[in-house]
Amino acid sequence: MADLKEEARHSFEKVRHDAGDYRRDGNKSRWTKMVIKSGTLADKVAALTLAVKQSPRTGLGSLDTLLAMLRKKSRREQVITLDAISALFKDQLLPADNKLAKFETHSADALKGKSKAEREETLIEWYLEDQLKERYFSFLMALETLLKDPIDFTRLKAMGVTYDLLVSKPEREEKLLQMLVNKLGDPEKKVASKACQFLIRLIQQHPNMKPVVVEEVERLIYRPNVGAKAQYYALCFLVQIKLKDSENILAVKLVKIYFSLFKCSVSLWAITAKKDPNPKMISAILSGVNRTYPFTKGPQNLMEHIDMLFRYIYTVTAQVGIQILMLLYQVMEREGAITDRFYMALYRKMMDPELLTHPGRSSSLLNLLYKSMKRDESVTRVKAFIKRILQLAMTQLPPFICGALIIISEMLKMKPKAFRAELFQATLANKVGPSHHMEEEEDGTTKPVSRTPITEYSAVARNPLYCGAEFVQIWELHALCRHYHPSVARFADCVLQSKPIQYAGDPFEDFTSIHFLDRFVYRNPKKKATDKTQDSARDLPVLSDQYLNLPKKKIPDDEQFLHRYLTQKLRQKKANALDDDMEVESVADSEFDQFLDEYEKGQADVDMDFAADVNDEQEEREALDDDASLFGDEDDDQDNFSEGEKDALEAAFSSDNDEGETEDDDVDEIDGESDVSDDDMDDD
Repeated sequence: MADLKEEARHSFEKVRHDAGDYRRDGNKSRWTKMVIKSGTLADKVAALTLAVKQSPRTGLGSLDTLLAMLRKKSRREQVITLDAISALFKDQLLPADNKLAKFETHSADALKGKSKAEREETLIEWYLEDQLKERYFSFLMALETLLKDPIDFTRLKAMGVTYDLLVSKPEREEKLLQMLVNKLGDPEKKVASKACQFLIRLIQQHPNMKPVVVEEVERLIYRPNVGAKAQYYALCFLVQIKLKDSENILAVKLVKIYFSLFKCSVSLWAITAKKDPNPKMISAILSGVNRTYPFTKGPQNLMEHIDMLFRYIYTVTAQVGIQILMLLYQVMEREGAITDRFYMALYRKMMDPELLTHPGRSSSLLNLLYKSMKRDESVTRVKAFIKRILQLAMTQLPPFICGALIIISEMLKMKPKAFRAELFQATLANKVGPSHHMEEEEDGTTKPVSRTPITEYSAVARNPLYCGAEFVQIWELHALCRHYHPSVARFADCVLQSKPIQYAGDPFEDFTSIHFLDRFVYRNPKKKATDKTQDSARDLPVLSDQYLNLPKKKIPDDEQFLHRYLTQKLRQKKANALDDDMEVESVADSEFDQFLDEYEKGQADVDMDFAADVNDEQEEREALDDDASLFGDEDDDQDNFSEGEKDALEAAFSSDNDEGETEDDDVDEIDGESDVSDDDMDDD
């Protein structure tokens, strides 16, 4: 094969040399050389790319120049060259359905029976394919270097090229997959997250690659000295794999990976003595098991894992604890029976305060309680769970209370014998329960406990079978019937009267405060061509006429007050508007005549100009009053006279009137002043 390869090389160089002599004197060739020598970076890359596209046989030198530019330290030059080379390999140089073959893999027997020209052409094709494979490997080495660049943009750019080549071409797919999976351990969060997204898109476009990708990710997880962050992003990818019923082998493999990681996390937690063994990691593991376990077929040896899970239910956070319980429920349901140990763990975990402070955890808890009580054959234990649910509901917000009452209502329909009327009475007959039962320790083990006969309810009992729930009434329902929230009160009344609750929504969305406030910021939807009626009153804006015209029976309980208030407000507004209209229209005749008289009087005054005369007379009086004030006020002077002086003054005035004249001298003797009376002024 060495001789054949040398012969192929000579033939290839001859063809390349002949093509070079043919194009050497052309104008296009001279222009290309000038651009490569003195043009801009973009022009150089474009000219070299064009040379490779025109003839791969004669363009290997231009491809080598591009690869050399890619290995330079200038990031701008690297990025521009990277796009050009990747486009060349993806669109022209690499085959679409098969991989490039090395020259040594070809058989010499394929040359037998061919003419000299055919033999030479075949050897040239083999040699060209071998040279392209070598240069593609060199390109991947340079690409791997760019994936380790300290600049995030460069790494993201190189990772995008890696994904495109992996999806479009089968050449060196093992190397490309390894390079892409390694980026799950990138120290930068956005780069690792982007790698996870690329892997998910890869298995979506090529579902047959799922086992190969999972195997490569498994190598990353078990790699020595791998960081916890890389394992976490690897788990995030594995959890998002969508399985089919036919992928049983892959599902079993994933479950083994999950439990193996769970052991490692718990062992690390035991060594470091932390409060919680990496909650994010444990949560991702349990989510993966919960999603994958239903696709596993046949009996699985999970008992050792189950014992380990039971031991750590009480030591992890509430969110992780509820996920462990959900996993245990799935496993035990697959086995056909749910053990008392599971019910004891669930009964104790209900008292964890962290489960009740987050709506998502509360809904998960209620969902698990519903499934567990539905499968439970013990009426006494179901009563104990319902009693504890109502105890929790007494201190919770309406969303949790409504969800709890809906679950209890469903239990009423499925287990009517478990809810006798005496449960809701004030007195119950004492009964004697069993005196021996199993109790679970903190480490998950159980031991027999001997007690006196049970005759009363114990709220702190660990085992719901022996808490005495049959000796206590469900008085919490009576208290919830008087709850401030109307929906809670109605739901509780339905349960108390053994009536089903007619509700099909999500209580953790419909009965929240934010949902109530959102009703007042309703935004009118865009008009559509189809006339679609609203499904319920919740779909209508509260201030719309359509909502206000709805009958009371169609209004939800939590909106009854709002509907009543708005309708009363609307009626009051209409009544006030009607009164205003009547007042405007009912003007009395006397008021109208008075208005006309005043109007006509004003018009007459303007014509006769009495106002001007009155103003002139008033000004003259004010001038006279000012002059009189210089000599004192007449009334004040009269007030200072004695009785005799007043009589003499009156006699003098009367005599003046009789004689028709006034004696000023007599007046001067009496008064010593000259006074002018108002009457004399008027006479003048």
